[in-house]
Amino acid sequence: MRLQNVFDVIYTHTEGEPLCIIHSGIPYPAGSSILEKRRYLQENYDWVRCALMREPRGHKDMFGVFLTPPSSPDYDAGLIYIDGTQYSHMCGHGTIAIGMAMVALGLARRGENGRTTIRFETTAGLVTAEVANDGPQVLWTRFENVPAYVAAQDVPFDLPGIGSLKADIVWGGNYFGIIDLRGTSLRISPENGSQLSQLGVIAREQLRQKVGIRHPASSHIDNFNFVTFWHEPTIEGAFYKNVHVFSAGQLDRSPGGTGTSAMMAMFEARGELKLHQPIRSEGLIGSGTFEGCLIGEANLNGTRAVRPTVKGTAGLLGTARWTINREDPVDAGFLVA
Repeated sequence: MRLQNVFDVIYTHTEGEPLCIIHSGIPYPAGSSILEKRRYLQENYDWVRCALMREPRGHKDMFGVFLTPPSSPDYDAGLIYIDGTQYSHMCGHGTIAIGMAMVALGLARRGENGRTTIRFETTAGLVTAEVANDGPQVLWTRFENVPAYVAAQDVPFDLPGIGSLKADIVWGGNYFGIIDLRGTSLRISPENGSQLSQLGVIAREQLRQKVGIRHPASSHIDNFNFVTFWHEPTIEGAFYKNVHVFSAGQLDRSPGGTGTSAMMAMFEARGELKLHQPIRSEGLIGSGTFEGCLIGEANLNGTRAVRPTVKGTAGLLGTARWTINREDPVDAGFLVA
């Protein structure tokens, strides 16, 4: 008998977008910052990311998070987001799910009067979640995201079969290239998933060549990974419908939390949305909406930004205890293009 690599995880979905919450099995260095924890994972435990995000345990569009101890009393927990390709700074659908799961499963002490506040440490900054419950029933999470801002507007590029378009580059916890599909034939629906995936990667690579990215207040943030397509909503009362394409062409099934933050910042900068005006955002599969609102302004080292909040609900799918055999290349995780 030999020592096994064992990891406990929780599975959730937020409007169809999955999340694998890895909450045991990692001996994080004591007193380490969230950036130091991410570097530690990359250098010592990246094989866990590969094994749990990729087949045979995961799939091409699986998303996950390492739930870590906080680095200081200013936080309650740390979040390091991952997929089968790389690491992300923040994730809104994940924050909604983790907040609800922590309260439902007793990983966070419930607050009074049906409200629990959880301060999350992310590589994008502080994200504060408010989780609502009615007795044993956990109802929703609303989180205040890191400040969002518009980095560039009307960046021109071309898409095969679509033509010449323009994109806004916006930070909402991740950098997004936001593309308006109104007036084109391309529709956002699960049936068009392969086309949206391919065109999203093509658009992102063109935009990367045209725009240099660096966060004005956090110099470690200089990667541009997400492209958002949007057009008119199909759900009554929604402000728009969108899909977020990221990493190796993965598609976010949900309306997107950092995406909703970025979209609101874009609309506000164009005079199409006011501060304190709530909106609803619709995602790829159209199962429901997130509620977003800009609650004020912020200053990012001289750059004007806005303060977004996003509210949504998630479902608990189950739990698992995985053993990983690193010597077996199939067990260790693989991707099929």
